[in-house]
Amino acid sequence: MVRIPIFLFFSLSLFLFQSAFSNEKQFSEQSTFSPLAIKSLLLQSDRHDSLTVVVGERGHILFSQNNKNWQQAVVETKQTLTNVFILDKKTAWAVGHDAIILKTDDGAKTWKKVFSDIDKEAPLLDLYFKDDKNGMAIGAYSLVYVTKDGGMTWERNDLNIINTDIDVSGTEDIITDIYDIHLNDIAYAGNKRFYIAAESGHVLRSDDEGKSWVNLTLPYKGSFFGVLPLSFNDVFVYGLRGHLYRSSDAGNSWEKIETGSSEMLTDAVLLSNGNILISGLAGTLLMSNDKGKSFSLVNLKHRHALTSVLQAKDNSILLTGDKGIEMLRQETGVFEK
Repeated sequence: MVRIPIFLFFSLSLFLFQSAFSNEKQFSEQSTFSPLAIKSLLLQSDRHDSLTVVVGERGHILFSQNNKNWQQAVVETKQTLTNVFILDKKTAWAVGHDAIILKTDDGAKTWKKVFSDIDKEAPLLDLYFKDDKNGMAIGAYSLVYVTKDGGMTWERNDLNIINTDIDVSGTEDIITDIYDIHLNDIAYAGNKRFYIAAESGHVLRSDDEGKSWVNLTLPYKGSFFGVLPLSFNDVFVYGLRGHLYRSSDAGNSWEKIETGSSEMLTDAVLLSNGNILISGLAGTLLMSNDKGKSFSLVNLKHRHALTSVLQAKDNSILLTGDKGIEMLRQETGVFEK
């Protein structure tokens, strides 16, 4: 029997970013090879030079050097994987359910489990590595793990928030304890500054590489699923019901950006030409060509749930979602299949 998480997949019960899980466990230690893995639910992607890695359900990890020919990796888990971070052409990490952390040292061909915490019954949702030794993984219920030895060992860190007086009354999905919120996305803005997008209107900022965090005040109290720094002080956050906010002062004040969409926004990328793309459910793909001042909808002619967006080395656009991998090509700002 396949384990079915109660983890909120929203529209199609497919997209996972927050919740609890069933008690049933998967004990098999290796993902099953499948020719249909490229069409399965794939949740996140990352790229280093020509190497692209995509992760998703059932422990599926796919990798490619040209985004045309994809190979399925040998993976030491069947747990759903939620995110991936590539450090260089050989080294990468992935995270997922049961606080699992995987590592590859051979360019994504094989992945070994280096950490998990089944008792937590909670996923890790994102991770970031400063260098080959120092990394941080975040997840549900304020999970924060850090490593200082390249991911060989991981220690649980407290979410040290230095201001906890933010009002969350009247929220759509209220979580009264800030130390028990889901941490959905982490991004590095440079010079020791990190941002975390979280639920119940919480966005956190650290100016000391995660030792302490400031709870930023936003006008929207629904969940945020992603954060995109454009520079040290300029940052976007996005999430439920098409909500998108921009700050030009490191989160001290925020401006709402109209998206024309009420769909959940899932991922964003700053393209090499300065344009910004934001993905979402129901085939939502938003593009800005004025540095984020306004966004227009890219017509994809389908309503697939999109979970991540990435620019490939050849400037094509890689999308993942409930239908697997989709590649788009960019021609003078217009996307063509």
